[in-house]
Amino acid sequence: MLITIVFLVGVSIGSFLNVVIFRLHEGTSVVRERSACMSCEEPLGLIDLVPIVSFLLLRGRCRRCKSVISWQYPLVEAVMGILFVLFFLKASFGWFGAYQISSIAGMYTVIRDWIFIVFLVLLFVYDLRYMILPDQFTLPAIIVAILLNLWLGVSAPSLLLGALCIGGFFYLQFVLSNGTWIGGGDIRLGILLGSMLGLSQGLVALFIAYLIGAIVSVGLLLSKRVHRKTQIPLGTFLTVGVVSVLFFGDAILQWYLSLFV
Repeated sequence: MLITIVFLVGVSIGSFLNVVIFRLHEGTSVVRERSACMSCEEPLGLIDLVPIVSFLLLRGRCRRCKSVISWQYPLVEAVMGILFVLFFLKASFGWFGAYQISSIAGMYTVIRDWIFIVFLVLLFVYDLRYMILPDQFTLPAIIVAILLNLWLGVSAPSLLLGALCIGGFFYLQFVLSNGTWIGGGDIRLGILLGSMLGLSQGLVALFIAYLIGAIVSVGLLLSKRVHRKTQIPLGTFLTVGVVSVLFFGDAILQWYLSLFV
């Protein structure tokens, strides 16, 4: 029962994230305007706004004009629900060195991770869809990440070093390439990465992100879907790296250090 509630909370937040993503891109208010079909602009009723279920019942089309509804809606909702459940289960059973949720530290940690996931999914989807990492997401996320981590007792020097080193790594690439390799948004995302994970786990996330990016890029090149000069949304891989480390980070570090012991 509790897992179902956690899933529904995640799905509901995912539904709101879709609204934020589309409306930020369109330059419209997130809270002042009613939800409407993006094609016919007809306001949507409550029956059209049930996460995942409405999309399935409507078979992915607007009830009125029959235009296609983006698959982004159910996918983001489902992914948010699944991630919320996975991190809840991780904390509940102490997987991969996590605090158990029965402790105060465990409860606070899973709440922190859920908040991080909200920002990371926003950045992942927006960068994948529009090739932009908006400061409206990144800058508040940096502040929230630092405050939450300090509240949970995470080492301030580690957070500072992580933000400076990883952000500096992207800044160096930006300077050397005159902004052709990466954009300014990637620098701020690097700072966010360090602020969320600290230095050691931040470097692990960076490695995972570049590894996944290399595999995906080679696959796209071989399939001829992109060419060598095609821009790749680096932010999508970085956010995946952060989520991976939030979930598996302690286990990955222990495995890596065991190679030298």
